[in-house]
Formats: sequence, structure tokens, C-alpha cells
Amino acid sequence: MGVSAGGLVTKLPRNRPWRAVSVGRFVLAGLVVAVLDISFAATYWVVIRQAITFPQLLRGIASGILGDAAATGGTAATLLGALVHCTVAFGWAAVFLGVRRWWPAFDRALRQPGTRIAAGMLFGMTVWLVMDFVVLPLSHASVTRIGSSWFRISLAWHAIGVGLPYAALLGGEPERS
Repeated sequence: MGVSAGGLVTKLPRNRPWRAVSVGRFVLAGLVVAVLDISFAATYWVVIRQAITFPQLLRGIASGILGDAAATGGTAATLLGALVHCTVAFGWAAVFLGVRRWWPAFDRALRQPGTRIAAGMLFGMTVWLVMDFVVLPLSHASVTRIGSSWFRISLAWHAIGVGLPYAALLGGEPERS
């Protein structure tokens, strides 16, 4: 239900009967993606590249809000980075459900075993592109240079480590013939 400009109650369009995802599955999807994504970033930047520490990684996330002050923000900035990271993961889970709800072709793709993986991977790559081209430029965080190895690795990672878990956990029941 919605309210029009004149105050009349109207029904929102419904393309087909839709079963909502349980709160438990939503929470699980957000947590799984948050853990996988921070683990990926930590493995790359902390373990492989040895460029930063894990708290620095989280403060780097907080820098999207705090700017350069996050680098010297200590525990508070580190915790803020963790909170922001989890909030983003849950936010994208909500976007996934919204796209599934309002774009019937996406929902159909998620319900077909042969296309669920592709739909999830495309969603994950879209997440990375929107984060890098829209969200990061609007924040205080630095944007990844297009064509850099980190850009390509992140695009591939988001297809696998972000899109696939959302598709698996929030994609809905396969259609039965």
C-alpha cells in the first residue's frame, strides 16, 4: 500500500505473487557476505601484500565517513569501520531483495538453476561497480583506478564472494514444473 499525493491509499504494482525471505535468511546473508568480504580484503591487503594491519583495514573503511581522521582514530575508528562494513553488506542484501521483488526477470533468473549463478554473479559485479563509481566518490574514501589489478580482482571477487552468497541465500525457491 502507498499514499498518493492527494492522500488516497493506492496499491503498489505486483507483477506476481511473491514470497518474502525470512528475517533469518536476510541476517544470514548479510553476515555471510560481510565475513567473506572482509576476509577477502584482509587476505589480500594484510596477508598477501602485507601493506596494512587488520585494524588499519577497518579504519580505511571508516575513512569513508571520517576522512583522514580515521587513520588516527584508534579503536573507535576501527569499530566504526567494522560497523560500516556490516551495514553495507546488509544494505546490499536489501537491494538484492528489492531488485528481486521489482524486476521479474531477475527473480525468474534466480529461480532457474541454470541462470541463478549468472544472475548472482552479475549482481555481485554490479555491487563492486556501484561501490567504486558511485559510493566511494561520494565518501572520503579513495576510488580504485580502473584497469588496476585491484580493480579486476575486486570485480571478480564480488561476482563470487558477494553475488553468489546473496543468490544462494536470498534467491528464492526454484520453480517447479
